[in-house]
Amino acid sequence: MLANRIKHIMVVDDEDDYHLITRMMLKKSGYGGKVSAFQDPDIALQHLRTTADQPDLLLVDINMPSTNGFEFIRHCNTENLISAASTTVVLCSSSNRPVDMAMADQLPNVSAYVEKPLTKERFLLIANEHIQRRSSAN
Repeated sequence: MLANRIKHIMVVDDEDDYHLITRMMLKKSGYGGKVSAFQDPDIALQHLRTTADQPDLLLVDINMPSTNGFEFIRHCNTENLISAASTTVVLCSSSNRPVDMAMADQLPNVSAYVEKPLTKERFLLIANEHIQRRSSAN
């Protein structure tokens, strides 16, 4: 199955409910791989700094209290914690503010901007794009 070609998904969102909803959607999509979930973006950054297990798909909330999603991605890019060749970054938000969408477009490594919640159809589309991009890079 397509979704199972993605081995590791990392979710960074301060809302516990979003983690639950996302896990349920992934299960309904047939995803059976690893999910790393972080409510604190600073702990997520520390995890990325200390592990070689990079996510295939990184779902990041934009509006978080300590470090917002844009700052989180900038840290990842500045510190080379993720690679555009191996990780697909998706910024998630409960609103579709044009200013947020424009900022997301300007960040390298960001592949998509998704209004919450992430749906099964959108996840499968993102997963397919990730797999195609990885296949063409090899």
